[in-house]
Amino acid sequence: MSKPTDPIAEGLRRGWKVAGGAHASLPSKLVCDVAIVGSGAGGGITAELLAKAGLNVVIVEEGPLKSSGDFRQLESDAYPALYQESAARKTRDKAINILQGRCVGGSTTVNWTSSFRTPVATLDHWRRHFALADFGNDALAPYFEQAERRLSIGPWLTPPNENNDLLRRGAARLGIAAASIQRNVKGCWNLGSCGLGCPTNAKQSMLVTTIPAALERGAILLVQTRAERFELANGRVQSLLCTPAGQAGGPTTRIVARHFVLAGGAINSPAVLLRSQAPDPHGRLGVRTFLHPVVLSAAQMAGKVEGWQGA
Repeated sequence: MSKPTDPIAEGLRRGWKVAGGAHASLPSKLVCDVAIVGSGAGGGITAELLAKAGLNVVIVEEGPLKSSGDFRQLESDAYPALYQESAARKTRDKAINILQGRCVGGSTTVNWTSSFRTPVATLDHWRRHFALADFGNDALAPYFEQAERRLSIGPWLTPPNENNDLLRRGAARLGIAAASIQRNVKGCWNLGSCGLGCPTNAKQSMLVTTIPAALERGAILLVQTRAERFELANGRVQSLLCTPAGQAGGPTTRIVARHFVLAGGAINSPAVLLRSQAPDPHGRLGVRTFLHPVVLSAAQMAGKVEGWQGA
């Protein structure tokens, strides 16, 4: 199979508005309808929807703009370029590694494509404890379906590798239900290097779906640009101050917008608010992070198991 064309390179040739890093210089000031911090799952879909609605959108991303032409299935390339702290971000006690994206597309560029709806039990918990009465499963179903269509989410089209099928067979022998998780892929080559960036553009991340769609409609993308803090007055955000990533004390870009969307992830978003000295009436800002830890399990098997092979 021949390698697909690089949609990011093609878009840049067509004149997408991208600044920061190796692209155009960051402006000292921008004025827009909506400024979005983060280009991952939340920021990407928001950018596409608002750009489609005709609003002037600016997207601020701390990481670089990389694409399939840069993804060579090498950890030595991918970790420094695509992950927070070169994939070495940890909890304070160093007990848990946090693999979080830091690139255009955010963690959707480096995740393993597992895609599932928010569980009903979680939605029920939110409704009971956080007054989210409109967030029931039935009310959200049309929006889940819309996202699944947009991102080509569906069942695996190839058998699981032996590593995963062993898990399935073991669960079955123990009477534990184990279903296949749906994936957001289109024409997957089954290379097994999803975490290093998809070199074939099969993974339907924000990098190849919503961000390009927003850029085609005139959105501005600032890359390698750190959202430092909001400027607040009278209880409202007036502007967002940004600096080149990795350049403490560097030149400042001020973004003035009618609305701001903070979608920098569960760790970086609270950090922006804390740096901004934002109001915190419930005392929860930056103190209620939830992680989903996983563990490695290993065994000597009777047959050949190549855990690296296949998605």
